[in-house]
Amino acid sequence: MHRTGTSAVARTVNLLGADIASDLIEPGTDNIRGYWESKRIVQIHEQLLEDLGSSSGDPLPLPDDWTDTSFARLARERLAALIETEFRNSSLFVVKDPRLSKLLPLWVELLAEIGVDLVVVMPFRNPLEVAASLEKRDHMPRASSLLLYFSSYLKSELASRDCPRCFVNYAHVLGDWRVLESRLRSILGPRLPMLDDRRSLEISRYLAPDLRHHHHDRAELARRHEIPSIVADLYDLLTEAEAGGNAASLSKAFDELSRSADGMATLFRDLVRSERAERVAFENSTSWRVTAPLRWLKQELQRK
Repeated sequence: MHRTGTSAVARTVNLLGADIASDLIEPGTDNIRGYWESKRIVQIHEQLLEDLGSSSGDPLPLPDDWTDTSFARLARERLAALIETEFRNSSLFVVKDPRLSKLLPLWVELLAEIGVDLVVVMPFRNPLEVAASLEKRDHMPRASSLLLYFSSYLKSELASRDCPRCFVNYAHVLGDWRVLESRLRSILGPRLPMLDDRRSLEISRYLAPDLRHHHHDRAELARRHEIPSIVADLYDLLTEAEAGGNAASLSKAFDELSRSADGMATLFRDLVRSERAERVAFENSTSWRVTAPLRWLKQELQRK
């Protein structure tokens, strides 16, 4: 999910010994230490989502049969070719893109087809922090970001249920990255190289506390009456999964929340699409284009 520490976790896994793509997206003002995403993989993902009538920030889930579409088949072929080019001689590599929270079923199928073992690392974060970060970066309304959070985790949890995986709280990674190393080593065994002092120091320096710009605790999530309780319930389930809770009971609880999510998506689908159409129309209007320089100037002044 966006803004949940995916960049920090991906770079940490890379420094732990996993190869990473050569065509990385350049760091930006909202992520000066780097995104650690492949440009080509992001382009393939973006094109697939666009072909499916969606986007990375769309809070509505994809159609149930989207992996059977011609668009998905084309994306799978392009990703297979890219993996062959980038990681032909790799015994361990990491791929990171928040869009995977929507598109994970495609990767599960693809990697099984080409004989690559998959381990899913699922970073998560207090939903209030995620909403605050998305509002600052993308001006996303809190309701949309929480719906995106809710849908993304439920879909990716279900898609990864048959895979070796570990859930990691972003705050815990910043506090002690060796917990993540230990969990990965328990899954990968000797395939994860042993760390030397130089690499350990590099990870510790990279995971500086200032990577986390928003701070909210679980108690605040409970106090905020405008936050639906099911969002807090999901966060609690992710926390329990990180702690190694009973898999069967967790799956049952996730499924119960998923049924609620499907009902909400059906209820709000038309509303979200209507608001999206109005926004697009406004952004294409003359007044929006004329005032664009003023908005840019305001953002630059705020940034500086």
